Amino acid sequence: MKKMTYYYKSSNKPSVLLLHGFLGSKSQWNTVAKLLENSYNIIHVELPGHGESPMVSQYSIDDLAFEISQFLIENDIHKVHFIGHSMGGYVGSAFAKAYPQQLYSLTLLNSIMGPDSVARKMMRDRAIQLIDRFQNAYVSMAINNLFTPQEHVTHKAIIENMRIESQEITLEAVLAALRAMRDRPSQLGHVDVPVQYIYGNRDTVIEKSIIEAELSQELYAGVSIEGGHMLLLTHPSEIVSNMHLID
Repeated sequence: MKKMTYYYKSSNKPSVLLLHGFLGSKSQWNTVAKLLENSYNIIHVELPGHGESPMVSQYSIDDLAFEISQFLIENDIHKVHFIGHSMGGYVGSAFAKAYPQQLYSLTLLNSIMGPDSVARKMMRDRAIQLIDRFQNAYVSMAINNLFTPQEHVTHKAIIENMRIESQEITLEAVLAALRAMRDRPSQLGHVDVPVQYIYGNRDTVIEKSIIEAELSQELYAGVSIEGGHMLLLTHPSEIVSNMHLID
C-alpha cells in the first residue's frame, strides 16, 4: 500500500513535483501551483498521515523517496523538477541521491540536505516523549515558530487555517514524521543534480546560518528572502520568481 497520496493530470509539459513539509498539506502550494500551472505539469504529493494520505506508523525518509520513484515509473513520468519544503526537502534530497536519473533539478525551500544537529535530535526526542499528553500544545507551539512576529500580524488568516488543518493530523502521524526527520542521514556530498536553496533570512526553524554553511560546502545556488519558515504561504510570488532551475 502506498504511504502517500498523489495528485496530477498527465500533459506534455515538463513536470514539477511539489512536496510540503511537516504539519502541512498540498493546499499550502495553491498559490505557487497556480503561478506554475500554465508552463508545467504539477504533481502534488502529501506526506503520510497529512492531508488525504493514509496513516503510516513507521517509515523513513528513504522509504518515501523510493515510493516517489516507483510512482513516477508506474505513471511513465521520466523526469521531474522536485521542489520540497522543509520535510519535503529532506525527501527531495534523499530522492536526488538515490534516483538522480529521474530529476531535472532539486529546489530546497526552507530545507537542507544535512542531518539534524545533536540539539535538534534532542528536541525531537523531547517532543516524542511528551506529545501524547500535550499534542495540541506542541502543534500550536510548532506552528507559532514557523512564522516571524511580523507574519503573525500580516498573515493571521493563513496561520489560523494551518492550525485548523493540523487538527486533522493524528498523534501517530506526528510521531512517525518526527522519528523520520530525526533519523534521516546526511545527503551532503551525495547529490549530483542541479540544486537551489530558497530560504528565509528570519527562519528560526532552519536558520540561514545552517543553510549558508551548506551552500559554502556544496557551491550550490542560494536565494534569501525576507521571511520565516513558511515562504510557500507568505511569499509565493517571490519563490516562483526565484526558482531559476525550472526555467
